[in-house]
Amino acid sequence: MKNFEYLLAAWIAVWAVFFFYQINLGRRFAKLRDEVERLKQQIQLLS
Repeated sequence: MKNFEYLLAAWIAVWAVFFFYQINLGRRFAKLRDEVERLKQQIQLLS
C-alpha cells in the first residue's frame, strides 16, 4: 500500500505543476495580447 501513496503523491505533484504552467501560460498570453493591441493603436495613430 505504501507504493500507492507514492504514486498518488507523484500524480498530485504532476497535476499541480501542470496547472501552474497553464496559469503562467495564460498570463503570458494576456500580456502578449495587450502588447499587440497597444502596437495596433500606435500604428493607427501614425497612419
